Amino acid sequence: MITSDDYTHTDTPSEKPIFFADTLAALNAVAPEGSTVCAVGFDDTDFILRAGYRLTDGECDVALARGGNEQFRAARRTLCKKLILQPTHDYPAAACESYRAVIKSFATLRVGKAPHAVVFDERDVHPNHASLFGEIVALDLAAFDVEFGARMDGRQIANDISARVEALVTELTATLKGGEKDGAAVKHAIVNAGKTAALIVADCPDLLNGSGAAQAAEAYRMLCAAEQRQPCMRGELEMLLGAYVTDFYIKSLSAMDFGFPPDNNKRIDSLAQNLGVDVRRACVHVAPVYPPKTLTLYEYRIKEFRGEIMRALTGVVRRRGAAWQVFKRLYPDDGYCLKTLIDKTDAPLCVALAPDVSHADSLLSFLKQVGKLEKYVI
Repeated sequence: MITSDDYTHTDTPSEKPIFFADTLAALNAVAPEGSTVCAVGFDDTDFILRAGYRLTDGECDVALARGGNEQFRAARRTLCKKLILQPTHDYPAAACESYRAVIKSFATLRVGKAPHAVVFDERDVHPNHASLFGEIVALDLAAFDVEFGARMDGRQIANDISARVEALVTELTATLKGGEKDGAAVKHAIVNAGKTAALIVADCPDLLNGSGAAQAAEAYRMLCAAEQRQPCMRGELEMLLGAYVTDFYIKSLSAMDFGFPPDNNKRIDSLAQNLGVDVRRACVHVAPVYPPKTLTLYEYRIKEFRGEIMRALTGVVRRRGAAWQVFKRLYPDDGYCLKTLIDKTDAPLCVALAPDVSHADSLLSFLKQVGKLEKYVI
């Protein structure tokens, strides 16, 4: 669900941002020398001063953010006339107005200031190439879930989004296959794919939070925060948890034995005990149970479109299988570290609570409504 930002911004561009390969080139295009710049996420800002700009920590002409979602959000909170984003990760979120904001433990998708320019610098790429690859592959399941939600609500399906994501994931996987240890080539391929991913997400912002894997990743982030653990990066989370989610999707659609509605009281208790959230916040945030009439209609539609849904999901699984081999070999140890990256006992709980910590019209949210997740709630 996208909510409006609680900050007022000005001079928001009506067109898509311009892409640059260099920070100063973007600054020169957006603002003249002498303009004030608020730089977020930069270790060294002397190059901005040498170029004739003035640095400030408050209201400014240009807010310049380097990094990922956290830095993007910080820049959007600054009262500024222009916004420039320079992703080192979180490439899919770099060209749209939407971003994730954590409010009292729970994360929501919000709408803020759109960037005027985006810097895709191959010299400034996060060293965890596997996670960057995972961010882009994760869009495949997101496109499936967004399309599923449209079918269930009787809305027009944006077929071009799924086709664009499928082509992007297939091409990137083929490009990297066999050359996973060639750092320069990997950076070049991922940055180019990141540009395409950013444009796709700008056209369909629901992709940022629309998949069951993204929902489960939010639950895992909250679990780690409650237990004072450091989670792995977002792309890694969605790749690993996506394997659980897609497998669960196929098993659930194959059986088609819908059960009783979920017990939200039990779920609220589990959110409080396992994820460390305030009970009152959990009561407000937990996804309400569908009315019988709505649930009956959804059950009819999932049976009516089962063939199309299964074919689309089979394609996601096939592409994920090919991408998984590349994903593992992007690590120095060829994926050996993945054996312990996520505790196997945590994954089922996070998948079970996912629809209540991050709302989306995904198949996972539907499976909660028909009681398929209840046995995993503790």
